[in-house]
Amino acid sequence: FFDGGDLTWAWEPKLVSPYNLVGKIDVYQTNHHGLDRSNNPMLINGITPTVAVMNNGPRKGGQAGTLALLKATPSIKAIYQLHKSVAIDAALNTPDDHIANLEAANPPDKCPANIVKMSVAPDGKSYTISIPANGHSQTYQTTAK
Repeated sequence: FFDGGDLTWAWEPKLVSPYNLVGKIDVYQTNHHGLDRSNNPMLINGITPTVAVMNNGPRKGGQAGTLALLKATPSIKAIYQLHKSVAIDAALNTPDDHIANLEAANPPDKCPANIVKMSVAPDGKSYTISIPANGHSQTYQTTAK
């Protein structure tokens, strides 16, 4: 699992070049809420995540460039979003069953605050990403390191 917080585009490549200091990972929590000024393709391709989880809001993060990059990354099998991004074309979002909060609450404090949950098997050989609010659950095998 990798969570780079609010790292930005210029700093992210330094984690994987000239040496990959992070290594290969299974789950990538997008940097900076999925903003385009973060989530450099050099970082994402270097860490080869299987799953990406975007901790965006309906109007913060979840930008088109980041979603397009994640969808084009060969290692990524699934993308999850905390909220459907209403600031971009709806088709650019991941499928609805992979989004915890589909409606942009107005006012924002009326958001149901549904979660994206990750559970790791006791033996560490698999992990499950679920959205309890809609019943979605998918298990992935941990990649060999």
